[in-house]
Amino acid sequence: MSEPGFLFMFGIYGTKPNKETVSLFKETGASSVLLLGRNIETPSQTKALCSELVQRLGRPLLFAVDHEGGWVLRFKAGLTAFPGNAALGRAGDPRLAYRTGTVMAGELLAMGIQLNLAPVLDVLTKTYNPGIGIRSFGPDPKLVSRLGAAFITGMQKRGVSACAKHFPGKGAATVDAHVQLPTIRIKKPEFFREHLSPFAAAVKAGVHCVMTSHVRFPALDKKIATFSRPITRDILRGRLGFKGAIISDDLCMGAVTGSMPVQLAAVEAIQAGHDLLIIAHDKTAMAESAELLAGAVSDGLVERSEIAASAGRIARLLELRRPRAGKPEPRQGTRIADRVAVKSVELVQQGVLRLPLPPDLILFPDFEQVKARFTFEGGPRGPEKWLKGRCGARLLRAPVESGGVGRLAPAVDGAGRIFFFCFEAMRFPGQKAVLEMLKRRAAARTAVCLIRSSWDRELLDRRMTAIDARGYRLCQLGAALDKMLL
Repeated sequence: MSEPGFLFMFGIYGTKPNKETVSLFKETGASSVLLLGRNIETPSQTKALCSELVQRLGRPLLFAVDHEGGWVLRFKAGLTAFPGNAALGRAGDPRLAYRTGTVMAGELLAMGIQLNLAPVLDVLTKTYNPGIGIRSFGPDPKLVSRLGAAFITGMQKRGVSACAKHFPGKGAATVDAHVQLPTIRIKKPEFFREHLSPFAAAVKAGVHCVMTSHVRFPALDKKIATFSRPITRDILRGRLGFKGAIISDDLCMGAVTGSMPVQLAAVEAIQAGHDLLIIAHDKTAMAESAELLAGAVSDGLVERSEIAASAGRIARLLELRRPRAGKPEPRQGTRIADRVAVKSVELVQQGVLRLPLPPDLILFPDFEQVKARFTFEGGPRGPEKWLKGRCGARLLRAPVESGGVGRLAPAVDGAGRIFFFCFEAMRFPGQKAVLEMLKRRAAARTAVCLIRSSWDRELLDRRMTAIDARGYRLCQLGAALDKMLL
């Protein structure tokens, strides 16, 4: 248990444990598994995967998943697709956050998943943030603190460990750490006042884990937070008094790999004070990182006492007495999700069109273009089919990644009223091209429903009517459509 390899959480491949996966965990002694979309088909299949891997290894494992709701969802079907943090933030009710955490935990525990890498506690600013956006509860640190603590309490009371992220807070980032390294230039007083307080509330609520972020805070340290001992030890352990497990974000992200190999990053993250390291995608780096860390311990670059302390924190997560997993109650989850969705829909701009009214044409994002990056209920065509069943208007697919909006022009010119479901025009060129075309040809005849980024409001023509659904789960599309039609 105190071997360095125990301090790793690896992403695996396939929907069943294969020889390569079993060998990796036997050779490294890794303690934890990160389940991703590539591992998940149904809840029953996921449960079987977890059970079989434990059986074949002959030892307990900690299974984790990013199950935030909203944007970050790994399951296409079989459990409640909750709206996510932005919707909960708009609803503003800690009781709904608590109940969301409770139901999520019950559904995850039934599959053998003991750790949810949620909630996101990043506090938004007025600047567009492509990596967080609707994953955040919002810009009010007090509200983020209340909702985050309620979510954590509900989840952990039901038996699943929560993980507050992304410490020390990357709500002010202007680039996505999956792609490149964000640098946040906030002075210490503002940082401690605005961005640290939700994590302090999470620690006070007894959160089991905290995840750090790949972001640079020059006011706190010259090093990236992931590799900063002053941030992990002095602030998180010292100032906040956190005694649980500190987890790295995935070391395969561009914010890390742009400056160093994953293997070296693993050693530096342990030296900074992490207990558990995530390597989600690089199969070669997984085994090599465990080997390199073992070498660093042998060479005295990492103290054996710190490895033992970290292993003890992970072991406590594995040994937690969790309630017996009961049968999930999908109706309860659906009721909560629907209530959050309805409370979160907001008219954010009154243009020429006055809602409610029926549309002649619906432009809906072509999710096939981004199916490798995001999960949609019922698959990439699921939301579109669902929407067609709810509304009799003509529906055309609007590009997301690519251009090619010219084919939409004749239908736009011939339509009296147009609904455009906008999937982050600030990020995706196809969606921006559609919005620009509508601004030129049909601004006064268009109602826009923002389903992925509230910042897209800045791109709208003042003649357009706009509502913000704060997400694209079916319950949110339904709530938005009701506001537009009823």
